[in-house]
Amino acid sequence: MRKVFFSTVMMTPDDPEKRVLYQSRDFDMGNRNYFAPISYLLDANIDEKDDILIITTLTQTTNPEKNYKILRKEMEEILEDHKAKATFVEIYEPDHTKQRDEMDSLTFSRHFQEISDYFQDGDRIYADMTFGMKCNTICSLIAMSYAAKAGKDVDVDCMVYAQYYRGDSNTSATSDIIDITSLFYINTLVNNTKPGQKKSTDEFLRFMIG
Repeated sequence: MRKVFFSTVMMTPDDPEKRVLYQSRDFDMGNRNYFAPISYLLDANIDEKDDILIITTLTQTTNPEKNYKILRKEMEEILEDHKAKATFVEIYEPDHTKQRDEMDSLTFSRHFQEISDYFQDGDRIYADMTFGMKCNTICSLIAMSYAAKAGKDVDVDCMVYAQYYRGDSNTSATSDIIDITSLFYINTLVNNTKPGQKKSTDEFLRFMIG
């Protein structure tokens, strides 16, 4: 079994003096305030003997490159605390500035394939879907859905999204880390329905979601 941690680096410039404070109603955050949500998943789900792959997607621009250096350093420190080792992989999103004249209907299909090629049988996937271009998010979701359905013993153990709140004159900026794993598996259920099953599936979803 291998543990795979998947995320995308934020595109906005980092300001160490104004970093967002993460909070959650779904997870015990302790007193930690990491740079990105994926770091909480990494810290909570690894031990010394794990086979770990860390996949990070990023755009080919200055801010994400700088942010990735911060994120990677943070994750390396978490690994060191757990006496664990990991393989790091970086996947660059299609560059809409440099490659603008080359983009076509297959551009993001190739991006999906590049992501999906890294998943293998036996993987346990932990994903942070907070950041990234819209098409990158779609490609990532399809790749994980494909791995979970077509792979042998592949599970998406946890998927999160951090909802940003800008704050106001009385409240500082925060970001709520929300567990959206159930939403991922609802998508799997929906994709397995057949024509004519919508009414019964609607009833089941209402019962399941509440």
